[in-house]
Amino acid sequence: MEVITMSQLGERIKEQRIKQKWTQDVLAQKIGTSKHVISNWERGVANPDYKQIVLLCNTLSVSADYLLGITEFPDPYYKDPFGQLLLLPHVDYSFVKKNAWDLLKLINSGIVLSVNNEKLTSKDKLLLHEVISSIVSRLHEVTLETEERVKEQLAKQILDEPSPDNSLF
Repeated sequence: MEVITMSQLGERIKEQRIKQKWTQDVLAQKIGTSKHVISNWERGVANPDYKQIVLLCNTLSVSADYLLGITEFPDPYYKDPFGQLLLLPHVDYSFVKKNAWDLLKLINSGIVLSVNNEKLTSKDKLLLHEVISSIVSRLHEVTLETEERVKEQLAKQILDEPSPDNSLF
C-alpha cells in the first residue's frame, strides 16, 4: 500500500471542495476552522487531525480511505440511517426501524436535515419545532374534547334507552 503525502491529501481535499463549488472560506465555515487552515492543508503545509478528517469526510461526502489515499473511490462505504458517515461500520442500526423517535429531539440535534434536498437552516428547524409542538398540542386538545363528547353521547343514550325490566342491568 502506498503512503499518501501531505500534498496528495491536500489535493484531494481541494478537488472535493472544488467539486462542491465551495471556496476555502465556505469549507472552513462548514467544519469550524479558518480559511488559512484549509489553505495550509491544500498546499501540503499541514495535515488535518483525525477529528478534522471525520468532519471533512462528512462535509465532503467522501470516505476517509479516499482522503488518505487508501482507495481511489471517493464514495463513503458506510452511512448511517441519517446519512452521516459511520466511524464504526459494525454498529447495527436496525433499531432505527424498530423504535419510535422523538421528532423534536431529532430536529434539535446536530444532524443535518433536509426537505426535498434543501438543507434546513437553524431558523427553519426552530420554526418547524414550534409548528410541530403547536400541532401536537392541538391534537391532544381535540382528542380530549372528542373523548368527552363521545362519553356524553353514550351516557345520554344509556339514560334515554329504557331497559326491558326498567333496571340498569
